[in-house]
Amino acid sequence: MPTNNPTCPVCLRADTRLFHTQQSVPTQDGFIYPTRQQAIDAPRGDIRLHFCPACTHIFNDRFDPSLLRFDDGYDISLHHSPTYRKFIDDLIAGLVERHQLRNKTVLEIGCGKADFLKAITLPFDNRGIGFDPTFLDANLSDNERQAITVHKRFYGPADQSIQADFVTFRSMLQYHTAPRQFVRDCRGSVARPNGVVYAEVPHSAHTFERMCIWNIVYEHGCFYSEWSLAKLFAESGYHVQNCFSCFVEDQNLGIEAGIEPSSRQFTIDPRAVAAWDKTIDRFVAEHERLTHHWRSTLESLLRAGKRVTLWGAGARAISFCNLFGVTDTQIPHVVDINPQRQGRYLPLTLQQVVAPDHLLYTPPDVIIITNSGYEQEIRDQITSMNIGAEVMVL
Repeated sequence: MPTNNPTCPVCLRADTRLFHTQQSVPTQDGFIYPTRQQAIDAPRGDIRLHFCPACTHIFNDRFDPSLLRFDDGYDISLHHSPTYRKFIDDLIAGLVERHQLRNKTVLEIGCGKADFLKAITLPFDNRGIGFDPTFLDANLSDNERQAITVHKRFYGPADQSIQADFVTFRSMLQYHTAPRQFVRDCRGSVARPNGVVYAEVPHSAHTFERMCIWNIVYEHGCFYSEWSLAKLFAESGYHVQNCFSCFVEDQNLGIEAGIEPSSRQFTIDPRAVAAWDKTIDRFVAEHERLTHHWRSTLESLLRAGKRVTLWGAGARAISFCNLFGVTDTQIPHVVDINPQRQGRYLPLTLQQVVAPDHLLYTPPDVIIITNSGYEQEIRDQITSMNIGAEVMVL
């Protein structure tokens, strides 16, 4: 059983502070269930968020990776969104330029459906190697296989014999309860002398400073700040070159690090670390206010007989529905543009995921956009479909 003061997995300090709890929540948002019964039987877990005042890391001491399912049905791909594709294009352009990634070897750990791996490999004559148990063979054409090889399994210590000029893992670190060991293991695949690692994680500032309470889900086993992410890499034998907010509304956090000293060196103002104590205090108070506001709003809409639809079937929709116990009789559908999610069911609350065209046949009175980062893109699509619903944004 965890103690009241579990050790921080980043800096190994034991004076952590429990500040937020949730019981019996769905353990995954990357897996939407193909049948109602499977969604009813979805595994559950508890959230107990601890804050480390020494390095600002935030983690769930009840997080159990064995409750997560990574297979062909797992899909968190965002590449169907123009907003996200533009972000990826701009990110890759910067990485290629800064690290001269042409005619090089690229290794992506946790490559998913290989969208990012293809984008950073094929246009620049790079050789790509990926690892991911959720990868589907159909995601690579015969021509693409000449430049890219994907191993349908997890990357492990035995794979350190692979030498790459560029090693990347994106949306991976939040699943590791012992991140120091994982990051150290990855060093073995970084080619000397100029090899570099790029990692990307959900940004704790977006969730706890911007008050995106819907981003607190079981699958996010932890949240990194610039300081905790840089500290993790520095104490794992890397030279941190850059650590920066990225994607819309600073939703993500990226880091670039090498295994040899570089002229590029990242530093952080210690005052930014000290300010996090107050951030956590504000979060606790604001979480209660936002929860009350949205509970009242939802109850008013449903009491008035309004037909409500959510748009975006990711973590925030699942968090919203479960936090308020929203049933599929109250909100029957969630719109998502990812065809791999359509026709499936949200865990526990059972909303069915539908394509945007579904709204043409069952027009809602209110559409709630679950991720504000995609607000303009979704509003444009609603307008183009001539749907006259009121739009709200979480």
